[in-house]
Amino acid sequence: MALDDIPSSTLTPPAPFPGERDPFLPLMMAKAITRSIDGWPRQVFEQAAWRPPFPGAVTFIMDPDALKVLFVEQASAFTQGAMFRRMMRPVWGEGILTSEGAKWRWQRHAGAPAFRPAQMHALAPSMSGVAEAALVRWRSSPRIDLPTEAARITFDVILDTMLSGGDDFDRDTASARIEAFTAQVGKMKLSYFFAPDAHHEDRLNPPTAAGEALRGDIAAMVRRRRAAPPRGDLLDLLLAARDPETGQAMDDEILRDNILGFIMAGHQTSSVALTWSLYLASAHEPTARRLRAEVAAVAGDQPIGPDHVENLVFTRQVIQEAMRLYPPAFQLYRICTRTTEVGGIAVRAGQRILIPIYALHRHRRWWRDPDAFDPDRFGPGQPMPDRHLYMPFGAGPRICLGAAFAMTELVVMLATLMRGATFTVAPGHRVWPRANLTILPEGGLPMDVVLRS
Repeated sequence: MALDDIPSSTLTPPAPFPGERDPFLPLMMAKAITRSIDGWPRQVFEQAAWRPPFPGAVTFIMDPDALKVLFVEQASAFTQGAMFRRMMRPVWGEGILTSEGAKWRWQRHAGAPAFRPAQMHALAPSMSGVAEAALVRWRSSPRIDLPTEAARITFDVILDTMLSGGDDFDRDTASARIEAFTAQVGKMKLSYFFAPDAHHEDRLNPPTAAGEALRGDIAAMVRRRRAAPPRGDLLDLLLAARDPETGQAMDDEILRDNILGFIMAGHQTSSVALTWSLYLASAHEPTARRLRAEVAAVAGDQPIGPDHVENLVFTRQVIQEAMRLYPPAFQLYRICTRTTEVGGIAVRAGQRILIPIYALHRHRRWWRDPDAFDPDRFGPGQPMPDRHLYMPFGAGPRICLGAAFAMTELVVMLATLMRGATFTVAPGHRVWPRANLTILPEGGLPMDVVLRS
């Protein structure tokens, strides 16, 4: 259904819908490899668990109670696995995302205080400044590719808030290296789909030129910053971070790995969430009017600041709903280390588990009108969805450390940009989500921008 045909009171945004019948199995497998979510059958959107009918297939789990067992009650029995390490060690090295056990625990404890919500709200002026600069830039470029611009905006936010403006980086060079690095990390191999997890042990993907250059730049910056006066940014907070139990601090290598990981993950996932939030808010005129009215009531013409963030309630709801419909991290993997039972589902040692966040967020059993855009489902007075049903930032002890940073950034960005401009999809362009490492519009998303007075 085209957007023009949708009544003003509702919006069902473009997305692959499972048919009444499953496609021919080889076609389903081909889609799962090349287009991911397009190949998921209706069982993934309707049942508590499902496993494709071929040897070595992953088990899909979509039951919140089972996922609570997996992420919390028996978290030690479900690790990220060797394939995940193979893919992500080039990005995070020995940092928080890829470490396990005690090595992960002390880094998590040390880094968590740097990402408290109050400290993230204090970064709102820098975030607002980046958004205002984008509006000025678009004055001379009335048609933009939204994913490209969102990536540029969120990268500038990372540099301004984490690295005090990124004086240690050439922005264009760093951005190009990140793009090349991301493309390399996102290259799929057939063994990712068909080989057992043990196949990937000790098969780390080789380093890339772009990745090694980024790691070198960050390592040099860490050395310089250790000898420099504090600037009050996130890097300073991490330099000062200590494990509250042991007092252990991050050495230069661990800092390098975590900073590169934060830059890559924070910049990429936030840009995806901003892309879909801005698209959905603009595509649904009642939402656009209501959002702009809230921003006017809360902030008027003033830059969005720390005191405004919590009061932009509906703006936050739009973002929450956008991340439900198009979660940046659209799937998670776990490997079972011992034979056990998860919510009545028998799982053997070595079994690969896939948590299809995209399908979980649109599950027919758990959500009312699951494919409709409805920010009010997150409104005041509404029951919050189970934390193992709505998981844009993951769940359990390994829930995303930067969630408060991301939500502050997205609220500030969406409020500023929607107040400052109107956005319309370029005529004739078909919007369609395509899943690779994240979910982005296939072929980009050209938008016509008209600045508001």
